[in-house]
Amino acid sequence: MDGPLIDSNGGAPGLSDRLRATPATIRHRKASTVSSLPDLNEAQRAAVEHGAGPALVIAGAGSGKTRVLTARVAHLLARGIAPEAILAFTFTNRAAREMRARIERTVGEAARRLWVGTFHATGVRILRREARGGALPGIGPDFVIYDREDQETVVAAAIAALELPEGTLRTGEVLRRISDAKNALVSVEAFERAAVSPHERRIAACYRRYRDTLRGQSALDFDDLIGDVVTLLRDRPEIAERYRRRFVHVLVDEYQDTNHAQFRLVEALAAGHGNLFVVGDDDQSIYRFRGADLTNVLEFERAFPGAAVIRLEQNYRSTANILRAANAVIAHNRDRKGKTLWCDREDGARLRFVLAADEADEARCVRARLEEHRRRGGRLDECAILYRTNAQSRALESELRLHGIRYEMVGGVSFFARREVKDLLAYLRLALNPADRVAFWRVWNTPRRGLGDAVRARIEALGDAPPLEALRSLAGEGLRGAARGGAESFITLIDELRAGLNAPPAELLRLVLERTDYLRMLDDERDGTSADRRANIEELLVAASDHASAPADDGSGDVAGFLAEATLVTDADRVEEGADRVLMLTAHTAKGLEFPVVIVAGLEEGLFPHGSSLDEPGQLEEERRLFYVAVTRARNEVLLTAAAYRRRFTAEGVFAARGGAVSRFVDEIPAELVDREETLQPAVRFPAWASRRRAGAAGPAQSDGPAYRTRGPLARVVGKEVYHETFGRGVVVMAEGAGPDARYTVRFGTQLKKVMGRFLTGGVDVD
Repeated sequence: MDGPLIDSNGGAPGLSDRLRATPATIRHRKASTVSSLPDLNEAQRAAVEHGAGPALVIAGAGSGKTRVLTARVAHLLARGIAPEAILAFTFTNRAAREMRARIERTVGEAARRLWVGTFHATGVRILRREARGGALPGIGPDFVIYDREDQETVVAAAIAALELPEGTLRTGEVLRRISDAKNALVSVEAFERAAVSPHERRIAACYRRYRDTLRGQSALDFDDLIGDVVTLLRDRPEIAERYRRRFVHVLVDEYQDTNHAQFRLVEALAAGHGNLFVVGDDDQSIYRFRGADLTNVLEFERAFPGAAVIRLEQNYRSTANILRAANAVIAHNRDRKGKTLWCDREDGARLRFVLAADEADEARCVRARLEEHRRRGGRLDECAILYRTNAQSRALESELRLHGIRYEMVGGVSFFARREVKDLLAYLRLALNPADRVAFWRVWNTPRRGLGDAVRARIEALGDAPPLEALRSLAGEGLRGAARGGAESFITLIDELRAGLNAPPAELLRLVLERTDYLRMLDDERDGTSADRRANIEELLVAASDHASAPADDGSGDVAGFLAEATLVTDADRVEEGADRVLMLTAHTAKGLEFPVVIVAGLEEGLFPHGSSLDEPGQLEEERRLFYVAVTRARNEVLLTAAAYRRRFTAEGVFAARGGAVSRFVDEIPAELVDREETLQPAVRFPAWASRRRAGAAGPAQSDGPAYRTRGPLARVVGKEVYHETFGRGVVVMAEGAGPDARYTVRFGTQLKKVMGRFLTGGVDVD
């Protein structure tokens, strides 16, 4: 139980009563703490022994951040500060448990009386305390906390109450805007005043209804757990003063990830005594999309005058070459405090960079590296494959599964288990098996086509009949208006898919996209995931065409074979506990982890760094920080990979190249630190399906890049070495056109150039 904040006489407890330990316990803590301090390096010791006032500890990757925080708390206890007077914020419950366990091993049971927890958990403790005293109008001490699903239900009801045309507002967008406002401490009233356009005013109306609904049900959401504490401390000075006297030392882990509301909470609690000790790394600030505000680090001294700044630069994780590479890359960022990581370890192996022909070839290179590691006596669980976007996992998963290499997706969903992928596959499943109830109910009203609960009840009332046939029966005689039109369009689509089951799976998937406006549905959701989901759909089309290009003598190229393959890939994701398997995760998810071997895939301009960042300096710097995080996860070895081109499926069904240049981050690594190799020769492989067009399609193929061709004279030049007077020697990776007007995409070093054939010599015959 938490101790009281008010003593029996009604006054605030003094330091002699509550905040200082007895001489005996002080002697015990000193004895248990002093022995651990000699193990600290000079910078770590300076941080741990920092006196009064604010301090910013810039803790580089692998520099012992958690150790310093733990030792700092132990040191405060040894100085006589009572455990109840120390408040430590972490960003995960796991980090809180680990910190408390470490401190308990050092100082004993006193650690149990510390306030150590996440921002949200600490907010709950404070709000429940104050609600018992009536400080929160309309909120009792037994308030409930709404999770994401609960929030979506309330927002959906708020949207429905406005009686707007369908699609005017989307639940995901409204909820995101409400969350952004709360994290910026923007009240409903302030949001309403700032709303100018009709769209903004509708969102403001939803915000008000959402707020009133939660208050009416004595409920809070996750954002309220911080924002309401800040408001409480601002509006009730006597309560704020009580907490400031209680917590005479405030510590914050991962300070670079704090948002505005969290900054204001920390500022309010530390006001007066100023004993604020924060640990973070501006070079690892990668969560701006979640509201993290890098200026909390960059302007710390301005917010807390007289603050000490201590840099932890000695790295205990990586080899010297890895650190030199990371330092060289991150030095290109301007918005940073500045530091240089170093270590006492050996130089170690140089980084490796491999430029592959395409994403499939890249996956083969990754798989070969994993097999090499095992041949040398290593384990797969010592390796991690990092990538920028989830869509990249598809080619990697397929390659690993094909060769029996166990893998586990961390912090994400296996490609074939993602919502948009499962939706599209369900259409094929239903076409293949009209009795598939699960597939029917997944897509019968996705995207929405006017079929709701009333129609579902009528279908279910027909008993054991397959729902597709029940819907067909209702459409013929029992439905009216939008429901009838929606049912007829759905049935027609399924019938057309059934009639075309001998067609390549990619063509059927493209038909689904055309007839259902599925992509428009994703865009209309406006929840910030549309681009990623579109990328996943493109990868699904690539996977379907890969399958269609396989030898068909065993039936492996048809829809049934493709669906079976997709199901098996999903099953392969269920890896037993403790199995030796490689981890696959995004670079964002890898933060805080470390591995002996790290593979970073997809290092091309427009992918990593992401295309959305190329025109905005602040976002580009965050992409560079993300790459820095990825590289510094490695202890011993780093493999970097890129593809000369990545296949994409255009609206017309033609695969097109998006072959960006090699990522600038690779080029920012000094040449002496990286071994470069290429896999483009002796030939680039182009499968037979590359030029396939949907039967009956009219007009020339359009694409966002040159279409791949595999038939005719041009096919013979792909993979050939050529010479250009200006660019030097290169390799042809794509060709389009015919005769003297033929154009070739050629890789010269790390750059892709499109060149007329008449300007090339050596391997191109334009006759």
